[in-house]
Amino acid sequence: MSTGDDDHRRQVHAAVQRALSGTTLPSEDYTAIRTWVNEELPQLQAAGYTSYIVFGSYRREYHRSLRIAQYELAKPTTTTAVVLGDTPSLGLTIGQGRTDPLEFELKFHLLTEFADRNVAIYEKDSGGEAVEFGLLRHDHCFAQTVVLPRDYYGVERDTFETKDEVLEVARHIALAADLDDSQKKAELRGLVVTARDNGIQLTEHELTAFLDEELDTRDSDEPAYSWVHLALFRRFEEANRCHTWHSEADLRESIARKPLNRRVDEIQLVF
Repeated sequence: MSTGDDDHRRQVHAAVQRALSGTTLPSEDYTAIRTWVNEELPQLQAAGYTSYIVFGSYRREYHRSLRIAQYELAKPTTTTAVVLGDTPSLGLTIGQGRTDPLEFELKFHLLTEFADRNVAIYEKDSGGEAVEFGLLRHDHCFAQTVVLPRDYYGVERDTFETKDEVLEVARHIALAADLDDSQKKAELRGLVVTARDNGIQLTEHELTAFLDEELDTRDSDEPAYSWVHLALFRRFEEANRCHTWHSEADLRESIARKPLNRRVDEIQLVF
């Protein structure tokens, strides 16, 4: 057996162990996993190709953004873009006819182990892709992941060019459902100081008046990113691998950016 075969086996084993977390499967399920690996992973390892795993929401109109990303990534003739939800079932018996609780994690860890990069599309209130996000921020995925959240303006930013940018970040903080009042006040005070450091004149009174008007006029059902989402976006943003978009045209442009199409080991965590 060649060294390449040994490396492949070690990678498969590592991915499966991460997913199982100590769970033992029936022998027929290990056979099913091997079959799936042999059928699905070769497309991610073709010589001369760049492979992407695309993450996002499958719900309602959000599904369109996921497909746009997949289409744009797959445009070059030497790329492959795979959506996890499009891959066939593993055929495990442990689920006993129900949706197998390990199905998602096994697929996730196997696909991300062998793909060159992960691209994740996020929109406010778009569904269960938050689970994927939590896994993508782990060390074995982080360095090869780019996140593209819609209408994200950044938090804890230390540079601003306009007052409107500051106010939009303030709005995100004020609407965060998982921050209490004291936490919001602390974040907003820090934001005012940062704005002044950037030469932007903004008083606490002016900011309070703006937020009072925003809170009075906002739709109570308006979706918002949780503070956890924002904190994770920030982690990717610090590595220059979080880029916002506001329209389908923006999304296509973000995906077409040259850094996204370069090898991770060439760009040293830039994008």
